[in-house]
Amino acid sequence: MSDLDLQWPHGSQDPIGQAAEFLVWAPLITQSGGGLHVFLPLLDRGLDAVVHRLSDGVYLALQVKGKTSTHASEAPIAVYENHLFTPDQLVIGVHLDGDHLGPFALVADTATFKKKAARMVDRGRVMLVADMPLRPIPGHSWSEDLVPFDKLAERLGVTRLEPLLTLGVEPVSDEDRLIGFWGEQEVVRRLAFLEDCGLFRPFPDNETNEILIRRLRAGATIGIQVKTVQLPEPDSRRTIVVTRSNFVPSPTTFLVALAWMLPERRFHETCLVIPSGVIPELASVDGPNYQLHFRPAGSNRGSRLDRYRVPLESLTETFSRQLDGLS
Repeated sequence: MSDLDLQWPHGSQDPIGQAAEFLVWAPLITQSGGGLHVFLPLLDRGLDAVVHRLSDGVYLALQVKGKTSTHASEAPIAVYENHLFTPDQLVIGVHLDGDHLGPFALVADTATFKKKAARMVDRGRVMLVADMPLRPIPGHSWSEDLVPFDKLAERLGVTRLEPLLTLGVEPVSDEDRLIGFWGEQEVVRRLAFLEDCGLFRPFPDNETNEILIRRLRAGATIGIQVKTVQLPEPDSRRTIVVTRSNFVPSPTTFLVALAWMLPERRFHETCLVIPSGVIPELASVDGPNYQLHFRPAGSNRGSRLDRYRVPLESLTETFSRQLDGLS
């Protein structure tokens, strides 16, 4: 049985492939000096990661293929054709040699991979196979797509090593962290009903975006920061704090604010969905922070935030429309 024929049990992950992926993610972070942020999928739907390039805000969709076996200085890698969603998606092939990766990685975009790869059918699905050389071989069709592994971040558009960014961490209690986590999970739960999308979380969690939504076929991507306030009474007002030092407004970044009703132990039926670009004009400034004053129950006097109030039950539809605007 060849490596290409090896099948893992239904619903499980190839442990060798998983190991290869993590041996790619860590060097991408260190080589880029923190300039590349790695988001991993909450459900594997064909993309192994979406990488946020901070220098220009671009999101790079990646699929990593790792092989241990070799034949005549080649390690064949295979990708299902229907997992190559967009033209700018990148396939990264690596050779896992014991507990480390080989000196070269194959990096090819969708167009290149489809043009050069051989085609075979696996259980009714078209699979594209590349005979990845372990190192450049004169005349080999894939040699020009090999990159020295220590230059991988440069191939992804980070041309020089920057100092690792140290972000200020807002001190919070364990209870606040727990309820904040509940808020993030509530947003994820609702967005999971976007059937044509993948959801991703950052590892490590070190930037504005805590959740990414990517429309798989179109490539439209939105980042979300979630804030969860606690309400002792239904008509209470609470302050949402956004740290200014690591706040980078972008047309593809949104803030979602939820309210946890303490007596009833449930989320309020109203939330906020605010484009990041308008936060500086809506918020007051308190030292290193922006502050937004959120009253989920509303007010007779009105508020500058009213236009961003959304029924929590319509959160899925709200972000579907936002993704439509980017497609």
